[in-house]
Amino acid sequence: MSWDVVMFGSISMPERNREEWLTTPINRDEFSWLDELGGVDVTLETPEALLAFLQDVPLAPHHFFDVSADSSLVTVQGYLSEEPYRDVCQALALLFASSAAFGGTGELSIFGYQGIRFGERISLSHGHPVYRQLGHDELAEVERSKAFHFVDARIHQRFDALVGRPEAPRDARGAKWMVHPFTGRKVKTTATDRP
Repeated sequence: MSWDVVMFGSISMPERNREEWLTTPINRDEFSWLDELGGVDVTLETPEALLAFLQDVPLAPHHFFDVSADSSLVTVQGYLSEEPYRDVCQALALLFASSAAFGGTGELSIFGYQGIRFGERISLSHGHPVYRQLGHDELAEVERSKAFHFVDARIHQRFDALVGRPEAPRDARGAKWMVHPFTGRKVKTTATDRP
């Protein structure tokens, strides 16, 4: 049985350290928790190479994986199935973990989306990355977060676009709740969608 994963987070990096961070080789052995994360071992040596790899991931039409970087911020939003997730999870974790030594702060959340319940988080603070698996209460906290709701809405919009369903109204007047045929979640529909 296949499963899906959502990922979201960001790294805030002092501009003065960005170039050094991107070009400094990563010592994978510093992050023993990578084995707990699973996925495909990464052979890329620098954060710059990891960024290039992560910005060119082949995806199914209904999935998305966006990694954007500017002078002081790296952001991640993704919705992937099991196989592409396993291909990118260690590269993404290494990108986040390697930034901590250069003053990077932020957090990456990985969350099993429908059909599988798991969560992992990499937090950056005080020059160190901290990896942990999320417990039941923390999983519920992730599901209530604004970042999760934003990614979840984007998933529904993606499915709607693929099946030709008009975007749900922003105004509650004239809207109706229905069960989405692909995700099984309740969504708002326009008045013209009603049977």
